[in-house]
Amino acid sequence: MKKIILVIFMALFMVSCCRGIGDKKKQLYPVAVEGKVGYINEKGEFVIEPHFDHAGIFSEGLAVVRVNNKWGYIDEKGEMVIEPQFDFGGSFSEGMADVRIGTRWGFIDKKGHVVLEPQYYAVRGFSEGLAAVKIEDKWACIDKNGKVIIKPDFLLPVTFVEGVGAFWDGEKWGYLDKSGDLLIAPRFTLVGIFSEGRAPVALEGKWGFIDGKGNIVIETQYDFAAPFSEGLAPVRIGEKWGFIDTTGELAIDAEFDMAYVFFEGLAAAKVGDKWGYINKSGGFVIEPQFAFVNRFSGGVAAVWETPQDRALINKEGKFIWRSDRTE
Repeated sequence: MKKIILVIFMALFMVSCCRGIGDKKKQLYPVAVEGKVGYINEKGEFVIEPHFDHAGIFSEGLAVVRVNNKWGYIDEKGEMVIEPQFDFGGSFSEGMADVRIGTRWGFIDKKGHVVLEPQYYAVRGFSEGLAAVKIEDKWACIDKNGKVIIKPDFLLPVTFVEGVGAFWDGEKWGYLDKSGDLLIAPRFTLVGIFSEGRAPVALEGKWGFIDGKGNIVIETQYDFAAPFSEGLAPVRIGEKWGFIDTTGELAIDAEFDMAYVFFEGLAAAKVGDKWGYINKSGGFVIEPQFAFVNRFSGGVAAVWETPQDRALINKEGKFIWRSDRTE
């Protein structure tokens, strides 16, 4: 069960990045002060004063916020461009955001117009033109017109990255193409998403990597493997984590107690019970000192000094903002 949870976490972590959450331009970061949320820039300066009950990250120029138990969307000036009216809202992806009204989910555009009426039991955001939706007790994939492209035959949502989507048939994992045709037959006990042309897969308790045709390109030999990012992939060998390159050569020795994928040239790595950040040579540029960490985005990362104390740091490890403990 722990392995399944870790796989799901890594997959969601990667998909969120592939969906473009956090644009390349200057970014804004949500922070809470005395129970209200606003946004600061990379210098720690408030750009949008804290007056929301909850606020998400900006994606495609808009961020979801909660006011009086309803969810709407603001622009980067803090102006409400879609009035709070939804029972829940997700981030924009490919011009559409998932929203819930009552117990059903649908999709809106950036003007707040309902494009796909709330009718689904659950949804995932659009990725490569398709969104996973739950119809009754099975998952399907629809296009932006609401047309069912992949029939509701699946027990778990199928999200496409690099034109390929992983699916579970109840016993094994395989991959589909975007037409719903079988690309790689189910034969794996666990899988990850495709990234940089390869996907981590598990066979008989060991992990390796396949290419887009299902060929094993890095032999199943690791105790765990995460997707490639920036040319490197975290792998667990015994109880320690290191990084391999795309040929399967060990690029960073397995000496960490846990490690995440690289973003913006840095990867989170754990020694003992503390997290820090390493560069691609495997050296710590920010020493292990945090209870929990997140990836860097726009040169800023969220970290937790304790489970209750959230903060934001830059790539020099300097704090640009610290929690007031009322989040």
